[in-house]
Amino acid sequence: MHIHQHVKLLGRYKTPRFRYGDVVLCELRGSVKIVGLTNARIPWPKCRAGRAHAIILYGDLAEAVRRESVEAVKHWFGVGDDRVWKWRKALGVERENEGTRALLSRITPLTVQSSKARRRLKPALRSPERAAKIAAARLGKPMPAQTRKALRLAHAGRKPSAVTRLKLSAAHKGRRPPAAKGPPWTGAEDALLGTMRDKDVAAKIGRSAAAVADRRYVLCIPAFTKRAARGKPVKWTVARLKMLGAMTDAELAARLGCTIEVVRNQRRRLGIVASKFTRT
Repeated sequence: MHIHQHVKLLGRYKTPRFRYGDVVLCELRGSVKIVGLTNARIPWPKCRAGRAHAIILYGDLAEAVRRESVEAVKHWFGVGDDRVWKWRKALGVERENEGTRALLSRITPLTVQSSKARRRLKPALRSPERAAKIAAARLGKPMPAQTRKALRLAHAGRKPSAVTRLKLSAAHKGRRPPAAKGPPWTGAEDALLGTMRDKDVAAKIGRSAAAVADRRYVLCIPAFTKRAARGKPVKWTVARLKMLGAMTDAELAARLGCTIEVVRNQRRRLGIVASKFTRT
C-alpha cells in the first residue's frame, strides 16, 4: 500500500487567514496570540508557550483531530504521536474515531491471510511444539486482570467434565514446589525447634541454621528468645515511702531488691525530690 493510503484525509483542511498578533481561542491553552507559522504540509499558526512555540489547537486543526486518524494528523500537520494524543485527550476524542476505522478498513485486506493460507497453516497452529513455546513465554507472568475477569464470567455456573477435572488436577500437581533437599525431619528434631537459638539447634542436629529457620517458619514455631527473669513487684508500704528522698535511688533500689527505674518512677509520681547524699 502506498503511503498516501495510510495518511489519506476524510475532509479538506486549509490554513486559516490571520495576522501576526491576532488573539484566538486555543482548545488547549485558552486565549493566545499568534506569533508564528509551522512549516508543515498544512501550515498552521503558532503561539508562545514559555520559551518555545506551540501549535494552536483551533479551527480546522481541532476538527481534524476529532475526525482523522493519528497517522493522518501527524503527516499533514507535522507533529508527533505524543502531541496528537495530547490533543485528543484535550478534545475528548475516543481511541478509534472515524478516520481510524477508515484506515483499518483500507489496510485490513492486505494483512489478513486468505482462507487457503489458513487451511495450510491449521496443522502448525495446533502443533504441540507451538503450544509449548507459547506456554514457556507465558510462564511466570501474571494473567491480566481483564483476562481473568473474562474467564471467570465465561465459566460461571459451568460444571467441568471428568476429563477437564483430571487435567486441572494434573496441572495443579505440576505447580507444587519441589520437595526440600536433605533427609526428612523427624519428630525429635521438630521438638527442638524454638527451645534454643536456631544455630544451636542446627549444630545439635547437623543441619544448617537456614534450614532450621525455614522448618520453624513452616511449623509456625516462634524463635527462641532469652529474657531476664522478672522480679516480684515492690509493695510500697508507709515505711518504704518514707525512704524515698531520704537516700539515693540506687541505695534504696539495692535495699528493696529492685531496679533504680522502679524507685525513680515512684518518687516522681509522688513529687519527692531526689537525694544527692549517700547515707553512711
